[in-house]
Amino acid sequence: MKVKTLRREFFQYVILNICGMIGLSCYILADTFFISNGLGANGLTALNLAIPIYNFIHGSGLMFAMGGATKYSIYRGQKNDKNADESFSNTIYIMSAFAVIFMLTGIFFS
Repeated sequence: MKVKTLRREFFQYVILNICGMIGLSCYILADTFFISNGLGANGLTALNLAIPIYNFIHGSGLMFAMGGATKYSIYRGQKNDKNADESFSNTIYIMSAFAVIFMLTGIFFS
């Protein structure tokens, strides 16, 4: 009984993730179509350079946020409030440092 509910929950998350990726792909396809009609080859070049950079920034944020939240939840579950607070603060500090780095890179090296 437990295996079926676990399997069902797993596939529910997988299907929702696949639907989200299909939606993102459709968005990028439509965006590419309109940029190619409006700006031509230069617009497509800029888009193809910007998408991987955006994905890197987005992935970095997700990585630190999910990792920090997981560590925080584990410490809270263990009733270890001091380490939970340190974990939360360290995650905020690291993400703030990366945000400043990404912002400065965008301002000065775009």
